Amino acid sequence: MGQSKDVVGAALVVGGGIAGVQASLDLAESGYKVYLVESQTGI
Repeated sequence: MGQSKDVVGAALVVGGGIAGVQASLDLAESGYKVYLVESQTGI
């Protein structure tokens, strides 16, 4: 963490549960711009 990476693409993750949040983190660390959407008001 702390290293700057070039954005290699974008991903949409649907669902802010444990798996969705982990997938979002993994994708972001791999250089993707991540859009995480959740139907509830909080994650």
